[in-house]
Amino acid sequence: MLDNIKEFFKQYGTTGLFFNAFFDGFILPLPPDFLLSTLAIQNTLHPTTLAMICSLGSVIGGCIGYCVGRFGGRKIVDKIFPKLIFIDKAEILFKKFGVWAIVIDAFTPIPYKALTLGSGLMKFNPILFASVSFPVRSIRYILVAHTANFIGEQLRLEFERTVLLIAISLVLIISLGFFIKNKLVNNRV
Repeated sequence: MLDNIKEFFKQYGTTGLFFNAFFDGFILPLPPDFLLSTLAIQNTLHPTTLAMICSLGSVIGGCIGYCVGRFGGRKIVDKIFPKLIFIDKAEILFKKFGVWAIVIDAFTPIPYKALTLGSGLMKFNPILFASVSFPVRSIRYILVAHTANFIGEQLRLEFERTVLLIAISLVLIISLGFFIKNKLVNNRV
């Protein structure tokens, strides 16, 4: 199912990336990291540009999640996400760490929707929520995009070198085989 979701968003390129990140902010089970990495490897746009598209979608979606938590309350959150233990953990994080909970959750693979819904439930300052989320999400996505781009480029270069070495080796082996065969035939005559 997650592969189908990823493929759906992938067909729309950067627009799909924006909406993948947007819906991840409050409902979607697939984080945008996978699509971001794919687009960065494919050099669709500069990795930082892709990361900014992803961050913008993520934080706008996160604001929707915040509103769902704040104005819908626990009853609505539990209806949307029955038995989602991440919401309880997000509430505990907020009580214990305050604004640092946003930094921790926005930077780590903990589902972002848990943070957005939880911050709304806790009636956290919405301006502070958005102003901390955006730079932290941006840093995370910049790291993801550049790492994927770098690794992808290294793998591509390594693949090209390997294929080139195999092709040269095959040409040399075949040439050597013909040379030896011709030497053997000429020595018999």
